[in-house]
Amino acid sequence: MKILDRYILKGYLAILLGVWVVLEAIYTLILFFEILDNVLENKAPLKAVAVYLIHYQPQVIRDVLPLAFFFATLTYLIIASKNFELVALRALGMRTERVLVPFLIVAVLASIALVPWNLYVVPLHLTEAALAEKVEINRNKEAAFTRYTDLWIKQQNVSCFIRFFDERRMLFRKAKCVWVENGHIEALATADTVVWREGTWQMVKPIFLKVLNDQVQEDRPKTLPLALSITPQGLLSEKKEPWEMTYHELRDYLRAMEEEGYKVPNLKMELYQRIALAFSPIALVLLVFPLSLRSPREGGWKRVAITAGVLVLYWGATSLLAFLGRTGLLPSMIAAPLPPVAAVIVAGVLLRGAG
Repeated sequence: MKILDRYILKGYLAILLGVWVVLEAIYTLILFFEILDNVLENKAPLKAVAVYLIHYQPQVIRDVLPLAFFFATLTYLIIASKNFELVALRALGMRTERVLVPFLIVAVLASIALVPWNLYVVPLHLTEAALAEKVEINRNKEAAFTRYTDLWIKQQNVSCFIRFFDERRMLFRKAKCVWVENGHIEALATADTVVWREGTWQMVKPIFLKVLNDQVQEDRPKTLPLALSITPQGLLSEKKEPWEMTYHELRDYLRAMEEEGYKVPNLKMELYQRIALAFSPIALVLLVFPLSLRSPREGGWKRVAITAGVLVLYWGATSLLAFLGRTGLLPSMIAAPLPPVAAVIVAGVLLRGAG
């Protein structure tokens, strides 16, 4: 790495870290005040509040990191311009865009790291944060979060594997159950559908295999009751929300819903947007760079105002496209990546104009 790159990178990382810490502190303070009433009302211990805020930090990092890159780039360029550093670069025959290289290196590394961060780390810790809020802060005696695909349910001597819980029709799909007594398998049953009827789960047209005297007897009854204590209402109350599902959980849930014939643009948008938002640092660094270039004698407030306006426009467009994607008015594969892609294109045009 050249001396110039090391010099720029050192100053840029110092500003980036400072901005990041400030934004993290503000965001965390807002989260604290959001739960403060419940904390005081339920006399929740400080340990529970700390656990909640700690588990929320991956989400905080995901939200503030693009903003940290935006404001750090803006701040560095304003300082460099004020100190005539950009003028010095031009005097040495270098293009101003040369400063952009270290910025992009850091932004690219951050975006690469954000992809698995958004797909796995954030949803896992959001689930833990929600659990801490329900149990420790809101004082609910029982709280759990259940995914709706690949469920293992055990009750007394019966264990069932459920491929999918259809929350709209209130039934299980593709169930396999085994009855065990004293370590020996007594019976097996499989069914495509398990319905909730008269206060109990019942397999519809199952294949029932009963083991008797080391012989297997096959039966095909119309229905077969299952002694499972879990209810549809209980499953609904314990449902994992899409943003609390990891990539594989969300993917499996999406596929299961589509296999049942449902259109779920909101799930597709949630999945694609996690990946698209990971590249916001790159998009915002490229976008802010040409907007922040100015003469050392030129007032900086005008540029700051313009740049802030562009930031508001970027996040406004992101929110609007997310709404269009979730409602199915725009394909999710277009709506999710459009903001960062459009920002990069606009940045390219501005950089060419500045050059």
